[in-house]
Amino acid sequence: MAKIDETKERISYLKNFLTITLGALIITIGGLINLHLADKIGLVFWVGILVVAVLLYAAWRIMIQIEKHLKKLGEL
Repeated sequence: MAKIDETKERISYLKNFLTITLGALIITIGGLINLHLADKIGLVFWVGILVVAVLLYAAWRIMIQIEKHLKKLGEL
């Protein structure tokens, strides 16, 4: 029973981390849209594009980890 609880806890932790990552992604995209509308495309804008790419990759990796733990939970 402890293995099930541990797996559930890891899934919960990853879901919370995914929520934070997606929130940061939304805020960053909003900032990029604001910069684009203000026609202030400079270094900050391009760094923001890079940050969006990194956050998308991080969210994708977190979702993969959640899937692995869900499969593991199904086997228990």
